[in-house]
Amino acid sequence: MIDLHSHVLPEMDDGAKDQKTALAMLGLAVASGTGTIVATPHVIENAHRPAWETVVEECRKLAAASEQQGTNIRICPGAEVAMAYDSLAYLEKPGPYCINNSNYILVELPTHIIPEYTDEFFFVLQTRGFYPILAHPERNIELSHHPERLAEWINRGILVQINGSSLMGKMGDKVRRFAELLVTRNMVHCLGSDAHGFNSRRPRLDSATAKLASLAGPQKAKEITALTPDKILRGEAFIPQPIEECTKKNGVFSRLFGRLL
Repeated sequence: MIDLHSHVLPEMDDGAKDQKTALAMLGLAVASGTGTIVATPHVIENAHRPAWETVVEECRKLAAASEQQGTNIRICPGAEVAMAYDSLAYLEKPGPYCINNSNYILVELPTHIIPEYTDEFFFVLQTRGFYPILAHPERNIELSHHPERLAEWINRGILVQINGSSLMGKMGDKVRRFAELLVTRNMVHCLGSDAHGFNSRRPRLDSATAKLASLAGPQKAKEITALTPDKILRGEAFIPQPIEECTKKNGVFSRLFGRLL
């Protein structure tokens, strides 16, 4: 499995507090079947923006320490970029803050709202050659009321990453139901642990992968946890399957989600 979203780098953000914790997290990830983990520290405009060179170097150092302790896992650099219009000033071209120095970039919405500039933000990134991946949209309250917005973004080429903890109900029943619906409607392309520690928000995806298989079948689970993430790490272009329901008139798509939620 490939974990596309984690906060495993020690002392980088609100994730692993030290190297001991980071190494324990990696050991747990491997024990639960993860072979590759992407380190995605927070990048927040005017608050926290580590230098990309620092992120890459910390990945290298952690990988060396991991190998020394006998933990066989691949660690790739990335970032979780908080959506802010001013961030476009330093996101000039793919590379820095992208997953494994590819064109793919993980973008996080605020928890409660969809910024009014969201469509433009994604459009500008795409015109600059980025392939945006939306981090854990199942946690966004406004999106749960307007899932057609997410479907429209997917139809424009935006990929979706959900958290394993969301599927397992650890973020609440509403988040779980929304995550399940996204899976069953083919609106999920990759999975992440969004791990922040060893004792809570842990880096394991085995249970979530089993649930993916029960919801959408073993092949779809393999696509979400391995095949599509592998393309992302390689920087290969991936065009998501269109969500045809969102083109229906009179809000049928939203009402369907609303009834089930």
